[in-house]
Amino acid sequence: MSIKKYEVLLQTADLGSFTKASEVLGYTQSAISHIVTGLEDELGLKLLTRDRFGVRLTPEGEALLPAIRAVCQQNQEVTRQAAQFHGLEIGQVRIGTFLSVSVHILPDLLHTFSQRHPNITFELLQGSYEDIERWLSEGRIDLGFLRLPTNSHFECTLLLEERILAIFPEDQAPEEDTFPVEALKQAPYILRPDSLDNETREIFRKTLCNPRITYSAKDDYAVMAMVERGLGISILPELLLKRTPYRLAKRELSPPATRQIGVACKNPQALPPAARQFLHHIKQAAPL
Repeated sequence: MSIKKYEVLLQTADLGSFTKASEVLGYTQSAISHIVTGLEDELGLKLLTRDRFGVRLTPEGEALLPAIRAVCQQNQEVTRQAAQFHGLEIGQVRIGTFLSVSVHILPDLLHTFSQRHPNITFELLQGSYEDIERWLSEGRIDLGFLRLPTNSHFECTLLLEERILAIFPEDQAPEEDTFPVEALKQAPYILRPDSLDNETREIFRKTLCNPRITYSAKDDYAVMAMVERGLGISILPELLLKRTPYRLAKRELSPPATRQIGVACKNPQALPPAARQFLHHIKQAAPL
């Protein structure tokens, strides 16, 4: 049985779409569908179900997926070791990340690493903290950037600690250098209603503050745009506010609040060589 069929099934299941899998793998959509159907015929099992939302694994597909993923990873390792005999260094690193890291941390890390290891490729998956933890547990990614502390089953390395700041329209900034959390009760507040807003929810819990939530927006840049237009104020991590095009004023909170960002994996010793090298590179480049 061709390993390529396993790789096609794996990409289709991970991406939940024949179209997305065809874009990644360089096949036509009909070819992807044909390959998956051929694999199902060979195994005598239905592996994927199709509906208007995309494709998803059947119970049989879910049961076989860990073994199929392991076969694909072993094939990559054989290819990598064979390449070493020719003086080449190849491999792929799969990374789970969130917006702040994707924009302000990963580009520099990838640039410096790729200068030394030009034949190693990367797959980046962006999601919430819960998404990244789940991808790590399932083996879908090798490394995940997360807010610390996180799942105790992961091996974590602290990379940086950043402040959580209150943001205001540029022309409505408070005169003081700090802004009391308690004052959030007095102004319209713009909330991010997803797991990436865990930091601010924790701040409200610790200070017993219930802000006057007037708007909610899932996208961080939408929050900034709404604050710039005077629709309310919000709280965002400092890293996210770097190089922003929006005209905003920032103030440190009182009491101060911070977020710790780290990189996590299930087991450093079990990482593929390329991922192990990149993890070492991350640790060397960490600000802390």
